[in-house]
Amino acid sequence: MSKQFKYQHRLQQIIFYILLLVVIIAVAVLSNRYSFESDWTANQRHTLSSATTDLLQSLETPVTIEVFISPGHQYQSAAESLLKRYQQHSQQLTVSFIDPVSQPQRVREFDIQQQAEMVVSGQQGQQHVYDLSEQSLSNAIIKVSRSNLPELIFITGHGERDIAGDGAFDMSQWGQQLISTGFEVKSLSMAEAMQLDSQDKKIVLVIASSQTTWPQSDIVQLQSWLQQGGNLLWLSEPDTDTGLSAISEQLNLNFVPGTMVDPNASKLGLEDPRFVIVTDYANHPVTAATSSVTLMPEAHAIQLSEAESTWQVTELMQSQSDSWSELGDMTGTSLDDLRFDAEIDIPGPLMLSVLMEKPVSSTQKQRVAVFGDGDFVSDLYLGTAANLELAMALANWLVAEDDSIDIPVVKTRDNQLVLTERQSLLIGIGFLLGLPLSLLLIGISIWWIRRRR
Repeated sequence: MSKQFKYQHRLQQIIFYILLLVVIIAVAVLSNRYSFESDWTANQRHTLSSATTDLLQSLETPVTIEVFISPGHQYQSAAESLLKRYQQHSQQLTVSFIDPVSQPQRVREFDIQQQAEMVVSGQQGQQHVYDLSEQSLSNAIIKVSRSNLPELIFITGHGERDIAGDGAFDMSQWGQQLISTGFEVKSLSMAEAMQLDSQDKKIVLVIASSQTTWPQSDIVQLQSWLQQGGNLLWLSEPDTDTGLSAISEQLNLNFVPGTMVDPNASKLGLEDPRFVIVTDYANHPVTAATSSVTLMPEAHAIQLSEAESTWQVTELMQSQSDSWSELGDMTGTSLDDLRFDAEIDIPGPLMLSVLMEKPVSSTQKQRVAVFGDGDFVSDLYLGTAANLELAMALANWLVAEDDSIDIPVVKTRDNQLVLTERQSLLIGIGFLLGLPLSLLLIGISIWWIRRRR
């Protein structure tokens, strides 16, 4: 090797090591500034939903999250992973981890009840989060960051369901869910509701299954509320004369006589023929947030009138094709005793709920929801199927909080393998006898082949 070749070879080595060092430094700098993650889980349970990311990016005021957890606790890594995903989408979030043992005064101040409990603080106060779920944490952030909390006013005085009552007919569970996710809930008479200052506030009047006739003065006030662009949720019940026909005419709606009957109820083990299983939904954000079927106990159907309307109407839910509206006497009858009578009954599919909206200004829309049943939000049935998901999505849509509708409950898929006794026995025999015999035969075969060689 000549001196010139040795010099060139050494120069190449020096240049190579310099370039390698530059590449390593560049990769380190880029990896510190930018990150790339890929979620390969079956249901993307380690990725925030688009609704949550939109919420975080729209935060205008600081939000503080304090996590009370002991160092090394089994939930610490899960909490850190969840909050790291949140911080990636907003500079307004400040997260701190607090050891309950070293700061007992802080624990008493916030009345901390369990490990990994989070306290979310913002301009609208504080919220406690007790589980490490996206739905709970995002709803808490929404509540503490809202400038004005939306209000649901439950009208009283006509035998309505009580939003704070503890009876099966009442709706205290739904009320608690509404409060925990950023709503103000009040029970007022119609006259008291009309005295509210609705300017700069999102208010929805709720008629929750009235049982007695409305006086004319209340009806006039409700008509005025709708004419002024007020939002309304009307939960109606079959065979109940409340005198609100003027309101249904104002909305261009008619209630179908009779009670809905669904033969498919028996598939869920329900003996009462008045339970309607809803699987047919319109393409709408409210039902997009509903993960499964909903159950409507003792409902009646709704029809749109043929009169011209300025409303944008969505026929939200329909009964199945083999259902019908029963006009006969259903007292003491079972599903086996009922038969569709083409002469008097009304065949399905029939509409069970309708959503209506129209613009009242350049920035505001009036929204109305009418359901032919109120039992699905009662304490007795709210936890059935997807009734709670539907009720919460409906409330958010009515107050135009569309960013809260799509925050999902991410569930881990069932990865358990359930075997019968016969399958377990076959697998056990395979491992105890089949596998050793197979290895023995393979060994004998190899030995025999080698011996013949």
